[in-house]
Amino acid sequence: MTAGSTAAMDKARELLRSKFGFSDFLPGQAEIVEAVLAGRDAIAIMPTGSGKSLLYQLPAAAPGPGIVLVCSPLIALMRDQLRALDAKGIAAVALHSMQEDEEAAAALDAVRSGRARLLYAAPERLVQEGAQHLLRSIRVRLFAIDEAHCVSHWGHEFRPDYRQLGDIARKLGAPPMLAVTATAGPRTSDDIARTLFSRPPQIFQRSFARPNLSLDFARKRPSLRQIVDFARRGRAAGKESGIIYCNSRNKTDALARELSRLGFDALPYHAGLDAHTRSESQDAFFTRQGAVMVATIAFGMGVDKPDVRFIVHADLPTSVEGYYQEIGRAGRDGAPARALTLFSPAELALRWRMPEAAQESEAAAGDYARRQAMARLAATPGCRFQRLLAEFGEESSACGRCDHCRWGPMAWPRRLSSLAIGWRAGLASGFAARGDLPEGEADVPYAAPASAPVASSIRQEEAPLTVDEARLMRELEAERRAIAKRRGVAPRTVASEQALRALARARPDRLDDPLFSGIEDAAALLRIIGKAR
Repeated sequence: MTAGSTAAMDKARELLRSKFGFSDFLPGQAEIVEAVLAGRDAIAIMPTGSGKSLLYQLPAAAPGPGIVLVCSPLIALMRDQLRALDAKGIAAVALHSMQEDEEAAAALDAVRSGRARLLYAAPERLVQEGAQHLLRSIRVRLFAIDEAHCVSHWGHEFRPDYRQLGDIARKLGAPPMLAVTATAGPRTSDDIARTLFSRPPQIFQRSFARPNLSLDFARKRPSLRQIVDFARRGRAAGKESGIIYCNSRNKTDALARELSRLGFDALPYHAGLDAHTRSESQDAFFTRQGAVMVATIAFGMGVDKPDVRFIVHADLPTSVEGYYQEIGRAGRDGAPARALTLFSPAELALRWRMPEAAQESEAAAGDYARRQAMARLAATPGCRFQRLLAEFGEESSACGRCDHCRWGPMAWPRRLSSLAIGWRAGLASGFAARGDLPEGEADVPYAAPASAPVASSIRQEEAPLTVDEARLMRELEAERRAIAKRRGVAPRTVASEQALRALARARPDRLDDPLFSGIEDAAALLRIIGKAR
């Protein structure tokens, strides 16, 4: 460290104490702040709760000309951070689509006049020529991109407008850049570096290990017993807050009703609810002890409730990056927390089936890679956390806390069961014909006789369809026949019987739901499901 950088960091620590009220930096923050203050480009990959926002807020509080520009996709998070910065005496404004004209005009005036030290802007605003013209007329001292994984087809929340941010930075004179994200594997971070930066960035990556979090995976059963037992596990010591994620709005509403009937303080949250109901659910979750949020992935980004003790995924998540971000909302206070993910072998088979589009489109290939990685995690016979960290390019030893580690040698039946489920699902999807075996499993001893009773028929364990589900199943089959006739193919090549049964049960409400993965003309089937709601 040079004398100049030492002096800059001394001033930064003084600002940390006087403006932000912290006695020292969290692990990993200081070296990134030093790089940013020195004008170097950087990528910061840091788990949830590591203090990523400070990396661009502190430079905004430091003396010097120009403004810190922060691209953020989260309007609610912008508002929260604006309130926090205002309380600290740091002038910050925002530009996004939900503003009244007067609020936007005041923000623009603060930027033009130089009163604002930090500007939050949604990517949709930054791609507009008017916003770029304004920013070219002032000095941008730092261009920070929050949730930077959104720039990559390989990231779990790709947003097309993010893809243009590198070009926008060059139009602004290529100011120093900082890209921050909580979830980026090697391929995603490479894409971020290639797409956003005109100079090679310095990459800072903190460990993704979470020593206070235990992971469990289990085959999905027809009843609510698995979820209820898991949510009640710690209630002897008092009510615990938790989040239960579902892949469809209908399932979210139904599950919230059932849990409420069983005595839980269960709250629904999804994009289909009106803004008032969503706001009420969110406020209740943050203020009531023991509240359980039952939600789609519409709920979560920017959530900071320290005492969340458990996370349940009632359906298999779309990606390991999204999964890691969602389980990261538990145990942010450092106390023990736990996560349960439920899946069916049919879901795994769909994840391993490569759609034709994945061979022609980078976006489709990225989507397939994310879904397949999540299937590998669900079917791994090894340590869950070791497998999860490997997806982020991090080597680790066994965690000792997951469902495959806790019982030592007694866990081998469970491990072999996972191996058998993965092989059966993979064979059902045809991966073996391509030589695409589940990654990382070759070194695990496989006992064929032990797998036979474990890998029993999928249909044997499924409950019969209800009357409504059977009616929807018939409608989906009719639509499948129509699609097959138009395409001149066999109906089973459009979608399997298992896939249609899964759709009839879950009734997903969006095309990016994992249950539609690999299905030809999925939009037509989604319309049928929508009419049945």
